[in-house]
Amino acid sequence: AAAPVTSTNPADLGSAPLLAYTAAWIAGLSGDTTSRRRHLAVARKASPDHCFPARLEEILVLESALAADPTDGRAALYLGHLLYDRRRHAEAIEQWRAATRHDPKNAVAWRCLGLGAFNILGKPALARAAYEKAFAAAPADARLLYERDQLWKRLGLAPSKRLRELEKHAALVATRDDLCVEFCALQNQTGRPERALPIVSTRHFQPWEGGEGQALGQHVRTHQLLARRSLAAGNAAEAVRLLEVALSAPLSLGEANHLLANQSDLRLALGDALAAAGRRANALPQWRAAAEFKGDFQGMSVRAYSEITYYSALALRRLGKKSAADQLLRALLAYAQTLAKTEAKIDYFATSLPTMLLFDDDLQARQLTTALFLEAQARLGLGQKAKGAALLRTILKRDPAHALAADLVGGAGL
Repeated sequence: AAAPVTSTNPADLGSAPLLAYTAAWIAGLSGDTTSRRRHLAVARKASPDHCFPARLEEILVLESALAADPTDGRAALYLGHLLYDRRRHAEAIEQWRAATRHDPKNAVAWRCLGLGAFNILGKPALARAAYEKAFAAAPADARLLYERDQLWKRLGLAPSKRLRELEKHAALVATRDDLCVEFCALQNQTGRPERALPIVSTRHFQPWEGGEGQALGQHVRTHQLLARRSLAAGNAAEAVRLLEVALSAPLSLGEANHLLANQSDLRLALGDALAAAGRRANALPQWRAAAEFKGDFQGMSVRAYSEITYYSALALRRLGKKSAADQLLRALLAYAQTLAKTEAKIDYFATSLPTMLLFDDDLQARQLTTALFLEAQARLGLGQKAKGAALLRTILKRDPAHALAADLVGGAGL
């Protein structure tokens, strides 16, 4: 009988399980049942790290292993991976279910079942339960913590609940840039920007696929919220300083503002802070910059209107141009109403949208939420406070993590 396939070479770790399963299959074809059992035992104990079956013949190999031992959770796990890759999604999910039954401490199996439950079966409750099992099986896995939080976000859990959970695992949060960004976002949304400040000010972020603009966004938002607090407390000079920092992009963020990105909200706020500090002559250029900027760059594409357009209209009012402001707000309202009826599409070159990287997103629903928010801004700007407030409540019910809607509710006292 052939000796069991083993290897101490780290380069072979990813292939070790499949080599052993293949050896068992060959032994079975030759009728050597003793050797087959030995190879199967080795395969089950081999490290699963970096093991990604890809060949069609490996379906036969793994099915043979399961025929010999239906309780082999590792073989079921690997077969699930391969079937999912071949778009045999339903069969893959059944294999992952089997893997969790026979190997209940396998975090990868639970994670895969969670992804399949959400993206393929459309069963969010099952997905959430699977991720709870995954994280319980591997509580030191920061990626699982991040993915579970993103699932909670997609399911509409309260930002305060998500933040409490991340605070329980502060050491894990600190190991990942994406978790740190989400942690800062939750601190900001729950009214504690001072806790986000040390992270956005000192951490050195590395750009990642789908994370474009996120670290920069929390840098801006943190300083913007702190500036509002300073201005409300009568410290206009500190508000000016904070807003000037918000308009910059420190090298530690690993990214900078796109040349077509609209910063009219910051320019408006800086103008207001300068005026409050008795520096109206310095405020005027900031208001003009906010009022005159056209369009925006968001979601990897240029658009005529965005959530920042509202602040250009407010800047026009600061400059005494009420008619122009109202005209812009009416145009924003018309755009929002048209957007609500438009089929959602992804730009051909938008290859790294964060909402598309893990859990499938309802693009139409997300676009409708954006349209409702733009309409809420326009109606508030036009003095239709009751309609605007009702729309904001609808938005926060649809998406409790909608930070801009939460800000507008708080800032307008709605």
